Amino acid sequence: MKPFDYLTPAHVDEAVGLLADRGDTARVIAGGQSLLLAMKQRDATPRALVAVGRIPALSGWSAEAAGRLSIGAATSYATLERAELPGWHAEIAAVAGNLADRPVRTMGTIGGALCQADPRFDMPTVAVGVDAELELLSVEGGRRVPAAAFFDPAGGARCGATELLTTLSVPGLERFTGAAFQKFRVRTFDAALASVLCAARVDEAGRLEELRVVVGAVAPAPLVVEGVAADLAGAEAASLDTVGAGRAVAEEAVPLGPSASDLRRYQRELVAVLARDAIRRATETSRS
Repeated sequence: MKPFDYLTPAHVDEAVGLLADRGDTARVIAGGQSLLLAMKQRDATPRALVAVGRIPALSGWSAEAAGRLSIGAATSYATLERAELPGWHAEIAAVAGNLADRPVRTMGTIGGALCQADPRFDMPTVAVGVDAELELLSVEGGRRVPAAAFFDPAGGARCGATELLTTLSVPGLERFTGAAFQKFRVRTFDAALASVLCAARVDEAGRLEELRVVVGAVAPAPLVVEGVAADLAGAEAASLDTVGAGRAVAEEAVPLGPSASDLRRYQRELVAVLARDAIRRATETSRS
């Protein structure tokens, strides 16, 4: 690990000022679960770290007046795990409580996972799946970007070197009536081999008004599966062929060429099962 300056701003404005001063030689650090490992391996060699984990405005969660859920970027998984969130928002807390292991959940942060943009991580898939927005700030001002647009299809996050991710903003409870996340990992502390987030809105007559399915870990960025969602729009939720829907999701998200590897074929089978279960659970929650 190469020498670096460790900077500890007291508030958000000071943090973005430091990022502006240091430019692309600085990196933001909160929990450091991914960045420090990359620095040890010299895959990342910043000259300065801007530590934001103790800035109060970046930690914790709150329900906004419009019903949106606002989560600070430096909020740890453990903090979110303990949150008593209503309705389908509770699925986000459940995801936070079921990733990696206790030390990682204690130190790791929501914003860190989003900016790391590893498609195997749970939070990028969840953020895109529930159609969240990300709020970013620099000395030039702030901007809000849909989570789906934040992740580059070729890999990585579309976040400027002088920008600070401040907030994950989740739609209000009225947007969906149910949400479910499913994943497969080999060991408890491993990242996912495949994951699926399904968010559904079922009307009073029991028909699907919206079905949003996002697949993670099978591409450089979370994949929004649009074809299956369009085909199922208006269907009766109680009589969905979730097995067929899961297979259709897998076919769309994990196409196989003639030289597809065994891992790729395995991921396709996983996605079919995970999507089946996520769609079933999300629609069942919607009807309960």
